[in-house]
Amino acid sequence: MRIKPGFAAVTVLVWASGYPMGALAVAVAPPFLMTTIRFALAAVLMGLVALVTGARWPRGRALAHTCVAGLLVQAVQFSGVYLGLRLGVPASVTALVISCTPVLTAVVAARVFRVRIGPRQVLGLVLGVAAVVAALWGRLGSFGSGAVFTVVGMLGFVAGGVYQQRFVRDTDFRTGNAVQHAVSVPVVGVLALTESSGVTDWRQFWAAVAFLVLVNSMGGASLFLVGVRTGGAAAMTALSSVVPSVTALIAWPLLGQAPTAGVVAGLVLGFAACWLGTATPSSSVARTAVVEPARDGYR
Repeated sequence: MRIKPGFAAVTVLVWASGYPMGALAVAVAPPFLMTTIRFALAAVLMGLVALVTGARWPRGRALAHTCVAGLLVQAVQFSGVYLGLRLGVPASVTALVISCTPVLTAVVAARVFRVRIGPRQVLGLVLGVAAVVAALWGRLGSFGSGAVFTVVGMLGFVAGGVYQQRFVRDTDFRTGNAVQHAVSVPVVGVLALTESSGVTDWRQFWAAVAFLVLVNSMGGASLFLVGVRTGGAAAMTALSSVVPSVTALIAWPLLGQAPTAGVVAGLVLGFAACWLGTATPSSSVARTAVVEPARDGYR
């Protein structure tokens, strides 16, 4: 089964919108405080949605696997990224590192599920890296001393996506989203205790947080869960190759940052990478999400 173009387009828009809205949020509030509140609100709201709609909650091993995936995708990724930013890693470099996850994800997924990466998918991965570099060309600074945390955040995203595909395919996206955000709150909350500054503009803070909770945490995380189950972790992370360019287009009217020629080139290359990475029915890595048999009794 492959990821449909419409689903891919919505996912990219949702993911891309989080960067400029996140910039507005951390401009007036400490990043970990903002993330703790965001995760807590998302957990409560998704929990209510799950209860009202009668969604099935994971139990036993399924619950444990859902928690592990949530800690990797949510807590580890965001903690690593924000710690890196706090220690001086430029935002553009952070976006570059995170957006290159399709390469690692495809390799790790192929290793875990023992399948071969086809030449068309390899081309898609190469184009994806080229798209990200083109979109951020001219804005790349030095990595800084916090680079290790940025890499940890990227590895959390990669590991969480593959783990999600391997162990959490049958978990309902509503309850899975609620559980994964809830289990991440204490981790990010502890980091928030180390921050000394406070919120400087509550109106902008709550407007940005409301968007991040409703669109990115509830919508984006749910799309990720559904997409991994449908097309696989490699196919879903392939979408991130076009995110920097789409983010730049969104930031134009919102933050007044005009897109560059590199952004346009990144859009073209990124769409080609997404098509090769998500819309190729013959991709064995993508198919593993629905045909790879359960092992050791896990579903």
